[in-house]
Order: sequence, then C-alpha cells, then structure tokens
Amino acid sequence: MKKSKRFIALCKKYGVDPEKVPEVLTFESACKAVGVSPKKLPGVSHLPVRHRKRLVADYKLTIVAEALRGGKKANYNDSGEFKYFPVFRVKASEKKPSGFGLSCGDYVFWYSDSFVGVRLCFPTWDQAKFFGMHFLKLHTDHHLYT
Repeated sequence: MKKSKRFIALCKKYGVDPEKVPEVLTFESACKAVGVSPKKLPGVSHLPVRHRKRLVADYKLTIVAEALRGGKKANYNDSGEFKYFPVFRVKASEKKPSGFGLSCGDYVFWYSDSFVGVRLCFPTWDQAKFFGMHFLKLHTDHHLYT
C-alpha cells in the first residue's frame, strides 16, 4: 500500500524507514486496523482519579502497538528473537513528577538484559522508535502523573 506524504515526512523527521513501519497515525486508525471500536475504552470510573488516565493510555498504547506490529506476535520464549521498545529519558517537574522506573536490568560490556514486560515491543527498531516518538502524548500519560 502506498504511504502518504505526511507519513513519509514524519518517518524522516523521526529517523525511521517508512518501509518498515505500517502507516498508523492515530489511535482511531489503529482501532480500525485491529478491528475494535475507538469509542469502547476500558471502564475506569471506579478507580482513583489519579490512575485513570494512565490505564486508558495503556489500553490505547496496546492497541497502537498491535496495529504497528501488523499482526506479528512476539515469541516471548525465544531470546534469539530481537524485541525493541522505546526508552524515555524523563525530566520530571513539579507539574509532572516521574511515575516510571526500570524494574531490573543487567549490563556488561557485551550484553544487556532487561526483565521488563514486552507487551509494547516491536520486531524492528524503526517501529519502536516511531511508536515512541509519534505517540509521545500517550506515553507521557502512561509513564508520568499528568
């Protein structure tokens, strides 16, 4: 499928190859790609207000990630299959205090391993970078108290 000029320009801006990333520009287009209604969001009214935005953002990011992967599912048991996910440097402020941290990690000169969930992972670096940069507002709602 031919990609739009807008999408190609965004990919260039983000430094990713548009041929390696499906054209998913909005939560609504992601919903269409995976066959769910963008109007049906998880019910969070029974939860504390401070957690609601994060939980809705998590759902939206999950749908967007599924659409960007184009139906490809990661094999979580195959450590030889690379899985990419965006990593953020968070500059917290009084208005947006940090609510995110890495749970565990091991690093040596030739190896890195992280025991973090891979629900939002991708088979290519380009998809992960596009996901992180283009959907930054959702990531902000997900990782920070906003």
